Amino acid sequence: MHLRIAIPNRRERLRELADTIDAALLAHGIDRVLRDDVRLIAEEVAGNSVGHGYPEDCSGEVVVEIDRRPGALALEFRDDGRPFDPLSAPAPALDGDIDARPIGGLGLHLVRELAHSLSYAREEPYNVLRVTLRDPAHGR
Repeated sequence: MHLRIAIPNRRERLRELADTIDAALLAHGIDRVLRDDVRLIAEEVAGNSVGHGYPEDCSGEVVVEIDRRPGALALEFRDDGRPFDPLSAPAPALDGDIDARPIGGLGLHLVRELAHSLSYAREEPYNVLRVTLRDPAHGR
């Protein structure tokens, strides 16, 4: 299985991206738990790209590719926004009163927790984030 989905860098297109990914994974027999993990990761990564990667009114594209391999789903997020390594972002504060914590970073924390492996590279002019998730239902 190989999927490639591209959307313009517009916030109003993020739901379409997540819905398209979910429908494609369902059609390929990916179980609900893994689909939910992929959706959460896609919403977070693409949302950050669209929300922080582009100057106001600058057009661009976010591309998601998904490959199913034995025992794993490999996701690649590619955007042509400003350089940003999400793996360099500090871990959020998870201790203490939730109302006293700074806002931000929780989504990337969840991505880190869900992923089996993560890597980032700047391949000019693209940010490329690769995420691998375990897919035990698809044998090894």
